[in-house]
Amino acid sequence: MLKKRSARAESEEMAAIARAVERSLAEGCAGLHHLSTPLGRASYLRKAEVVRNLKPDGGRLLDWGCGYGQMSFLLRNRGFEVVSYTIEAEEPSPWNSFLREQNLEVVYGEDPVRLPFEEESFDVVLSCGVLEHVEDECGSLAEIRRILRPGGMLVVMMLPNEWSYAEFMARNIFRASDHDRLYSIAKMQELLARSRFRAVETWYSNTMPKNFTPLPERLRKLLGAHTRLWLGVEACLSKIPPVSWFSGVVEGAFERV
Repeated sequence: MLKKRSARAESEEMAAIARAVERSLAEGCAGLHHLSTPLGRASYLRKAEVVRNLKPDGGRLLDWGCGYGQMSFLLRNRGFEVVSYTIEAEEPSPWNSFLREQNLEVVYGEDPVRLPFEEESFDVVLSCGVLEHVEDECGSLAEIRRILRPGGMLVVMMLPNEWSYAEFMARNIFRASDHDRLYSIAKMQELLARSRFRAVETWYSNTMPKNFTPLPERLRKLLGAHTRLWLGVEACLSKIPPVSWFSGVVEGAFERV
C-alpha cells in the first residue's frame, strides 16, 4: 500500500513551485497562468498522485514535453527516476529556470517527432498537455512506443474533450482556445489502439475550471481560494455522468503491447 505524502511535504512542494513561478513571471516568462494560483498548482499535485497510483513501483519516467517542469519535479519527489524532455532552446531562460534549479535531468531535442533515446529505455512516459499539440500524432506515438519497455505505460493527461463546456466557451466566447484537435474517450482509445497501446484505465478530469484566465485578477483569486473544496467537488463530478461527459479533458493510462 502506498504511503500518503504528508500535508507538510505537499505544502513545501506547492511553495517551491509558487516561488519559482513568481520569479519567472518577474523575468518576463509568459504562459504560466496555469501555475499562477494555488488551485492551478494543486491540480498538478493531484495529477502527480494519479501517476504514482498507476505505477506505484516507480521506474524510469520520461516527462515528454515537460514545459515548465512542475510534473517532473512532483514525480521525482514520488520516487520516479525522471528525465525531462523539451524541444525548446537549451539556452537559459525564465521558462526552464525551475528545471535547472531543481537539478532535474533535461534533454533538449530538435526533431518534432524523433526522440533521442534508446529503444525500451523507459518504464513510463507522461504526456501532460502535449499530444494534442504535436504535428504527427501517430509518428510521435510510434516513437513513444519504441522507447517504452514491453509492458511499459503511457499516461495521457489534459487531452481537450470535444464535449467540454469550457472548451466551447473558450472557442466561441473568449476566443482563447489553442487546441486544433479535440478528443473523446472513444477517440483517445482508438488513436492509442492504432499505435498498439492497450487502454488500462480512462477517465474525465477538469470538470470545473481552474485558471479563470479571462476573469479579473481579484475574482480569479477569490474563486481559487478554497483549493481542497474545489478539487474535492470536481473529483466527485468527474465520476458522475452525464456531468462528467462535459469535463474539460479526457485522460488515460495505456500499456505498450
